[in-house]
Amino acid sequence: MVRSLLENTYDEVVWIDPTITRLPRMSDFSRSKQVSEVVAAEPLLPRLTVLKPGGLPIEPLAGINLLNDFWIWKKIKSQIRALGVDAHWDIGVGRPSRLALWACRNLPVRARFMDVMDDFPAFYSGLSRSSMELTERELTQQCDYFFCSEHSLIDKLTRHGLNRPIKLIPNGYDMERLPSPCETKRASNTIGFVGTIAGWFDWKIVIEMAKALPQVQIQLIGPRVGHVPALLPKNIELLPTCTVADAIRYSQKFTVGLIPFLHNQLTESVDPIKYYELRALGIPVWTTAFGSMKNRLNEQGVSQIYSGANWQTLWNNLLTFQPDIGHIQSFRENHDWRTRFCDLKEWLHLA
Repeated sequence: MVRSLLENTYDEVVWIDPTITRLPRMSDFSRSKQVSEVVAAEPLLPRLTVLKPGGLPIEPLAGINLLNDFWIWKKIKSQIRALGVDAHWDIGVGRPSRLALWACRNLPVRARFMDVMDDFPAFYSGLSRSSMELTERELTQQCDYFFCSEHSLIDKLTRHGLNRPIKLIPNGYDMERLPSPCETKRASNTIGFVGTIAGWFDWKIVIEMAKALPQVQIQLIGPRVGHVPALLPKNIELLPTCTVADAIRYSQKFTVGLIPFLHNQLTESVDPIKYYELRALGIPVWTTAFGSMKNRLNEQGVSQIYSGANWQTLWNNLLTFQPDIGHIQSFRENHDWRTRFCDLKEWLHLA
């Protein structure tokens, strides 16, 4: 996204790393260990500045959260103000936070836009959820333009009475990362998933699949947050967090890519980026019916999975699947981030 904005819209981009917007959980500590094992940093793009505000995990605690505002964020607020002197800046908010709200309220800018990628409060519970709902609501009053990755997110904004410009911009993929479609060598017996395995992951359907297809290897790759069943079938292999480059290499070899998400409030607004990666590699997809995937079940190479499915028939159908190179190339062109954001300047009235 940042590369696209630098090519088509802006001379310079300042990226401010997200702050911690919820109270800590015990699972955070095990996840931090998994993530710290991945040592490949993304190279910085030219004309991109990255700032890291940090902060204590106290945002939902009214009054106490002022420690961040007046102590930890004091320096970065000065840096941000200095960057905006004698310049025409726009603010784009990717995740609602108190720091983003401060910037929208206090910095002199041309436009404020919000990239609504998820139903953010649905990821949290209790006090953290209430805090995120309040911050999100206050930010929607500050921003001038909105773009959403899924139709249900547009519905949510309009239900709240928002009458400012809203544009649907589905997720996409940085297609430059991917090798030629001809280099994809699918394995003969591997079902694979790459991504975070958390409360939205449908363990029940994956275990049912594993038991129905005992001759097939099921690889689940990525950080695991929360409950993981203790007794998994022997053909389910859990692999740790990996780099993006490794994720692509794993995915190239899948017989089929898996997106086994529960259908609930959280996933109703999800447009999974792994779908674009798999399709752009020419890998067929098995998915549950959730979020944007409900509307893709009839696409080439996409099949719905559900409890009680005829797993052997689904598997047999895969063995005759042949990716269409022309279709893959067209898919890459249509769903590249460059294509997604090519008219953002005109839409924000910055041209």
